[in-house]
Amino acid sequence: MGDQIIRYDLERTKTAYAGMKTGSAERCGCRFCRNFVAQRNSIYPEPFRRLLDQLGIALDKEGDVFELGPVGSGVLYNGWFYLAGELVRAGERMTDGGPGLQYFFRSSYRPKALADFGEEVLALEFSTTLLWVISEEPDWPTR
Repeated sequence: MGDQIIRYDLERTKTAYAGMKTGSAERCGCRFCRNFVAQRNSIYPEPFRRLLDQLGIALDKEGDVFELGPVGSGVLYNGWFYLAGELVRAGERMTDGGPGLQYFFRSSYRPKALADFGEEVLALEFSTTLLWVISEEPDWPTR
């Protein structure tokens, strides 16, 4: 996967996602998450969707999603999905997941108790910029 090497358990990951009701954006419900959910069907480019499918990850059940602030005319978002597996080689750069999306794997995140991914858990972290499409204006946090 890019310059990273992982081992993953497809069946354990699928089973974990089958037991989850929603992703973090629905659970949060803030306006930034609602903006994300409003675009979810177009956020993930086809190459990244194929990767999620290959790994057994449900694309509508992110482990976490959060905004990092305005970037040009868009909003920078980061987030991650969990999967059962281990990082064999960490690599040094983000991988292109298709137009406008980059990703990499981390082994340092532990999922909140939303599903049982087993002892070895990876996070597939992503970054993308989205337009603001909901009617409510963003309320940028003071940083």
